[in-house]
Amino acid sequence: MRFQRMHDGLLRRRGSLRGQQEQLWACLQSMQSLTTAVVHQLAGELPSVERQSMGRQWVLRDLRVLQAWLLSVEVLLERTDEVEWPQMVERLARELVGELAPDPHEAQRWQLNELLEHSRNSRDD
Repeated sequence: MRFQRMHDGLLRRRGSLRGQQEQLWACLQSMQSLTTAVVHQLAGELPSVERQSMGRQWVLRDLRVLQAWLLSVEVLLERTDEVEWPQMVERLARELVGELAPDPHEAQRWQLNELLEHSRNSRDD
């Protein structure tokens, strides 16, 4: 459920193909920054126990593997940034966002609009 809310929120915030590319780029960059900071912090700390040292080595290794994967995705994303989407495709993508990530407050907005319309009509009478 949480993933679904995040997914829909990301689609609604950046409802175009270009916007999704920019958002993905920003996510990759922030993940890269965070993993780099964690690696530096862990590598700089002195282990107090040998067992912790072994666990830390595994974690550092896994983080470095993750950084390599992020770099490879970044290279692929740079290639997609070279693609220019025609306006027709961008318009279609914006329309489809409503189907892929419907507005969770749409029913409430309809009710509010009906109440407002009803109050206007009763005021005019």
